[in-house]
Amino acid sequence: MTVRAALALGRDAAGGPLRQVAATARKLTLQPLAPYSAAAIRIGLGGLYLIHLLRESVRADRLWGPGSPFTADLFARTLEARGWDGPFSWWYSLLVTDSALVFWAWYGLAIVASALLMLGWRTRATTVVFWFLVVAFYIRGSMANSGWALLSLLFANYLLFVASGRHWSLDARRRARRQKPATGSRFVFWGEETEELRRRLVTVLHNGGMAMIALQVMVIYGSAAMYKIQGESWRNGTALYYSMMYDDFSTFPELSAWIAGHGTFAALMAYLTVFSQMLFPALVFNRRLKYCILVVMLTTHIGIGVLMALPMFSAITIVGDLVFLPTTFWLAASRLVRTARAAPQEEPRAPVPPAREAADAGVGSSA
Repeated sequence: MTVRAALALGRDAAGGPLRQVAATARKLTLQPLAPYSAAAIRIGLGGLYLIHLLRESVRADRLWGPGSPFTADLFARTLEARGWDGPFSWWYSLLVTDSALVFWAWYGLAIVASALLMLGWRTRATTVVFWFLVVAFYIRGSMANSGWALLSLLFANYLLFVASGRHWSLDARRRARRQKPATGSRFVFWGEETEELRRRLVTVLHNGGMAMIALQVMVIYGSAAMYKIQGESWRNGTALYYSMMYDDFSTFPELSAWIAGHGTFAALMAYLTVFSQMLFPALVFNRRLKYCILVVMLTTHIGIGVLMALPMFSAITIVGDLVFLPTTFWLAASRLVRTARAAPQEEPRAPVPPAREAADAGVGSSA
């Protein structure tokens, strides 16, 4: 081998990883990741918060309104104790009012914002309004918040950066109706270079937001597994038994008692829960095992929602899991739905009298 050939081979060997890194960076600035998953997360988050507000409307005054035992004075002391009495204290105190009219006006706005986010109407602006109100509700209910409230707040934060209205939204339908065949170069008011920079910035923010949602889900599962294995009941497999026997988390007492009565089954389910959560961050990036671990987590969440009376928490975690489904999955699911809707449905035929049936057979044969 000549010296020139050796140098060329060395440059190629050194440039291989660099070219791969450059190609990945270029992809992250040009191609939005999982746009259909982003739309599904938007629909799920907006729909769940809408259900939450409608369900709690009968007790909203006691939870967040003027009738709450968490009075304005106590709320102000809490903000001061937690160091939240800074420049954003007006935001955190948005729902702290003695006027029922003001409170229900904010409550109605939150319902409208949730519905519009789910439908994808003016998604960018609606996402900001939704996030603004979710933060206010979370801080106001800080003494009674649950895991559902925390996850809805976190996902609302990340959704600010995500382009979630490109599919399955009223915005996407409006754009499709206005779109016309391209004739020549498209005129851009602020210049083509600025438009390209804006488009790349939007893509980078979108990919960063989706990455944060994925990271958040993995942290949730990983930390939950680490917390569980520290407990003696999870190590010896009796945790699920005690959970099923706890009255406050029992939706169907007979079913819970049946599970608790089968100790081996309860122990296996407890170990499966811990190992699936612990291995989730590693297995979810494997093409072959991704769907297996997602099915396991889906089954776990459904079990928690049904058996332990935690439907909203289970639903919001399922929404978070959607970030790991690739575009190919959503496109295949869309094709199946379209095929099912377009399949012709045979109408039931009326019974034909024997004489008429014989006549029809004769006409057909003569033809």
